[in-house]
Amino acid sequence: MNYYFIACRTGREEYVKAHLLKFFSRELEEDEVMAFIPMRRMIDRRKGKKIMTDHPILPGYLLLSSEISLQDFSRDVLKLPGCYGFLKNLNKTIELQGPDYEYAAWIMHNKGTITSSKVVYKKGEPIRIIEGPMKDFMGTIVKVDYRHSRVMVEFQFAEVVRRVSMPVEFVEVSR
Repeated sequence: MNYYFIACRTGREEYVKAHLLKFFSRELEEDEVMAFIPMRRMIDRRKGKKIMTDHPILPGYLLLSSEISLQDFSRDVLKLPGCYGFLKNLNKTIELQGPDYEYAAWIMHNKGTITSSKVVYKKGEPIRIIEGPMKDFMGTIVKVDYRHSRVMVEFQFAEVVRRVSMPVEFVEVSR
């Protein structure tokens, strides 16, 4: 499986995704290219109540997966409204490699949406992930937020270390 990231205008991911799928359905056979907006399902508080909302993990990026190479379409994708094109590796290829490939495979394994993971945390000990999508995550947990049921994780994407808040469910907490 080949994975690709496409940069697009932040906040217009759904719009660009629709145009990409329409474009690839015209150019290729049906369902040869799948597009996802990498999301994380967070627990937010509004007016004192907890609600589940989806937030993009990487705003302004779409994840594509395909069995065939999409290298020939890199110029055509630039013409789509709101689309800035494929992210390229240092060797000018667009197929994800190394840590970026592993990150994309992790997102695809979780069907594009990262839900909360169950964790055990005791002060002075490393956080232990019991189950959920973060069990096989390749990043580093740098901060724990008990009140909002989140952890700040650090991972490398496109040669840059990024920090993202991810949802967790505390099973056992000892502060």
